[in-house]
Amino acid sequence: PPYRFVDEMRRGPYRYWRHLHTFQEQDGGTNVIDQVDYGVPGGALVNWLLVRRDLQQIFTFRCETLKQRFGGTNSTADSEHG
Repeated sequence: PPYRFVDEMRRGPYRYWRHLHTFQEQDGGTNVIDQVDYGVPGGALVNWLLVRRDLQQIFTFRCETLKQRFGGTNSTADSEHG
């Protein structure tokens, strides 16, 4: 902080996890940008079948919660990493 910070998973269910949180001033408010790079055991197939949808739901919930608490109009990011 104040402009960005990174979460990195050292141990857990993912082969690796890096979540960059970035905050940018925009139109008198703050734009929150999440960039997640991760890998799962089992590779692309496991990601597509089991993980991708869960992560989309998690970050959609996060986006909606931020909008409810702080206002705003931006939607979730379209890009995927993994």
